[in-house]
Amino acid sequence: MKFNYVNLLIAFGIAAMGGYALFAINTAETDIPLANAIGGGIAMFITLAGAISVRFKNSKGTTLNTRVLSIIFFTAVLVQQTIFCFVPFSMPPYIIITGILLFIYTLIIYNIKH
Repeated sequence: MKFNYVNLLIAFGIAAMGGYALFAINTAETDIPLANAIGGGIAMFITLAGAISVRFKNSKGTTLNTRVLSIIFFTAVLVQQTIFCFVPFSMPPYIIITGILLFIYTLIIYNIKH
């Protein structure tokens, strides 16, 4: 597995802007919009990095499957984080739902690679 560092930096920038957008549009009556912004930014970075910067040697099929799966999970993370911007929530459900989503993503990527 090889990373394209320029694309990784671009993915970080997009995720950081997305995290700030989540912070800016957060209208839920909670006192933790910063957690939503940071958690959403990290989750978007992980999935977007897999979509645009990961490459596998001698395996175009694995790279394509990883990119498609990463785009699907990026969309799921974006929808989930946007919902949390408008719905009042507490930290435990937010952490559990986001963590499960990222662990499922990591598990599927690992199984595609091996």
